[in-house]
Amino acid sequence: MWSAFGPGLKYWITALALAASIGTALGASYEEFHAGSLKGKLIVQWWEPDKFVFLPDKDNPLTFKRSNGETITPGRMFTDGGSIPRGLWIFRNYSPWGYAPAFIVHDWLFEMKHCGLPGNEKYNHEIAATVMAEVMKTMMETKQVGVAKLTLLAMYEAVDSDIAKTYWDTGKCVPPPAGFAARKPFYEFELSFD
Repeated sequence: MWSAFGPGLKYWITALALAASIGTALGASYEEFHAGSLKGKLIVQWWEPDKFVFLPDKDNPLTFKRSNGETITPGRMFTDGGSIPRGLWIFRNYSPWGYAPAFIVHDWLFEMKHCGLPGNEKYNHEIAATVMAEVMKTMMETKQVGVAKLTLLAMYEAVDSDIAKTYWDTGKCVPPPAGFAARKPFYEFELSFD
C-alpha cells in the first residue's frame, strides 16, 4: 500500500516499531482497543513480486465485526499485506502476512477512500488505524496469534502517523483488472474465528 512513498516511509515505520519494541511510551495503550469478531475466508492471489490481489470469497467472505456492531467486509483489491520493512521480518509476526486479516481490513478502508466506495465517509486514517489494531487484538484475544501488546502498539503508531494521513489524503484508486478474479489463487487459507 505505501510503496509509493519509497524507502523514507519504511525507515519511519522501522523507527516507530523499534521505539515501541524497547518500551518507549506511545500515545495509545493495548487496553484502549476493543476486540470484535472475525470470520470468513481470506483468499490472496499472487500478481507479481510483492503485489497481491485479495479476492473475497462469495460464500464465506472475510468479515470483521467491531465491538460497536459495525461490520467491515473487504472487497477485491490490490494489497501488499502489511507494509512491514524487510529488516523487521526477522521478528515474529513482523512480516507482510503476520496479521493478514488486520492488514487486509486496513487496506480495504484505504481502498474505500481512494476509490470513493460507499461508506468511505465514515472513516479517516485514524479510524482505519484503530480498526487495524482492533482486528489484531481480536486475533490475539481469540488465540489465533500470541498476545504481543508492543507489536500491536508499534503497528498502530505506524499506521496512525502523518505519513499514513498523507497517503489517506492523496492515494489513488488502482482496482485490479476484472479478468484477474477468474484465475486460481496462488495462496489461500481459511480463517475459522468464532
